[in-house]
Amino acid sequence: MVALAGCTTAGPPQPPVSADPTAVTSPSSPSPLTPTPSSSAASTPARASTAASPSRTPTQPVNADYENFDPDNFGEPTGARNRWLPLVPGSQSLRDGSIVRGSRRLHHERRLTLTDVVKEIDGVRAVVLLDQDIDAGQNGETALDYLAQDKSGNVWYLGSYTEIYEGGQFVNARDAWLAGVREASAGVLMLAAPKEGMRYVEADIPGQETIRAEVAKVGARKCVPFRCFTQALSVLEDGSEFKFYAPGVGHIATEPDYSGGEQEKEALVNVIQLSPRGLAEASKEALRLDRHAHTAAKRIFGKSKPAKRM
Repeated sequence: MVALAGCTTAGPPQPPVSADPTAVTSPSSPSPLTPTPSSSAASTPARASTAASPSRTPTQPVNADYENFDPDNFGEPTGARNRWLPLVPGSQSLRDGSIVRGSRRLHHERRLTLTDVVKEIDGVRAVVLLDQDIDAGQNGETALDYLAQDKSGNVWYLGSYTEIYEGGQFVNARDAWLAGVREASAGVLMLAAPKEGMRYVEADIPGQETIRAEVAKVGARKCVPFRCFTQALSVLEDGSEFKFYAPGVGHIATEPDYSGGEQEKEALVNVIQLSPRGLAEASKEALRLDRHAHTAAKRIFGKSKPAKRM
């Protein structure tokens, strides 16, 4: 879908004008999904610090008992049970991103595709999100995120694996973890019914990090090049950046909550539903990465069950 020149009311995305099924996993070719954002739309997003000031009322983590992770609370990993983060295979979004390093602002694109690949992790079937970071038409980084929704509609984060590339060639793997392996624990990535001030743990990875989050604002107005949303949700993650979500769409923007160091920003520019052929291509890439993880991150993935298509 082309970027909208001005703000419209919130709602589900309109049918895409184009959904090229063959280019979703070709990092060496320019993205066919990139519209040309208008200058007015690109300049309208409000600053996170003013649009979404989180409540500081002390609150216990919503998933304080996340260490008692129960596979019996899960069913099908896919579906739109969670309005803030629907897990619909074939949905693909494109976000324009930039990161400030010193005095330089570096631009890139993020292409995220919900595949139909599943993997059993800690007794739960998780669906694979393929996250491709594209710079100048080449894939610089690709990640797999393993997600599942429980019967209440909470979306859980069960693992991740990232590969780094230079000139199209694999360099190394990092950020590999799976719930239940080396004492790592799953967490809630998106609550089914978020309320302002709620705090929760997204993941607990010993030796790496514990990702914490707090619901900052429900019902905020947020504009991105794709369109303006009047009922957006903002989440403050690890006290350093805001992530914005829209009903029926998912993650629409990321903005920093500080002025120093590296500042990363992202904004949604397009959402499409892939054709069966396009979904098959994205799923093929996810399966390839999951297989490679068994050797590149053997300590974490070596004994895990291989991923497979649904």
